[in-house]
Amino acid sequence: MKIKVGFLAVSLLAMAGATAQASNITYTVNETITSPVNGITGNPSQTDSVVGTLTTDGTIGVLQSTDIISWNLDLVDDTNPQYSYDLTTSNSTVGEENYSGVLSATPTGLFFNFSGSGAIYFQANNPGVFSGYHYWCLNAGGWYGCDVGNTIAPDNVYAGTAGDDLVVALSGTQGQVGNSPLNPGPPTTGAVPEPSSLLLLGSGLLGLAGMVRRKIGLRTLPLRG
Repeated sequence: MKIKVGFLAVSLLAMAGATAQASNITYTVNETITSPVNGITGNPSQTDSVVGTLTTDGTIGVLQSTDIISWNLDLVDDTNPQYSYDLTTSNSTVGEENYSGVLSATPTGLFFNFSGSGAIYFQANNPGVFSGYHYWCLNAGGWYGCDVGNTIAPDNVYAGTAGDDLVVALSGTQGQVGNSPLNPGPPTTGAVPEPSSLLLLGSGLLGLAGMVRRKIGLRTLPLRG
């Protein structure tokens, strides 16, 4: 009986630990950049933001693009809101280039190390990668697919002049250095056991206590003649 009870207790505790480790974490993202488009004639200084959520598989420490399982990132053109674009898991792709693990996670925050090397980006599937349309790119250097720094492009970075209806295309580089937070806004949703798992664990422990109580009771009953 002791072996069975011990095995049950270890199994329940292991199950609870596995549940906590396997839980996804949803982080808030809130970044704003004000900058002129680099070298594009007629495109004035403007402000763009990326606001939304990014969900990982619960990995703590260095993140690879494969650890990011879903996202909803609203690329907001604050100067010309009609050109804003919402990147979601279904209409865009996450990728990495010359990557050295510069994106990392804690239980409560996302960080990008602008003093490292390599880039990670989110870009709409249509027109696609390297098209200049609809992307958020974090580039610590060593890759030429986007500007070094923090780049938000709600529409098209290759717009021609201020009279062109595609002039929304800020590729603004924010002067961030070192390991910078990407979610200075509201708290994140942390990796905690789900309520159903906690209920299951509690029921198991109550059952375990009952088994032990019944075993002790049987041992203390007087023998009948």
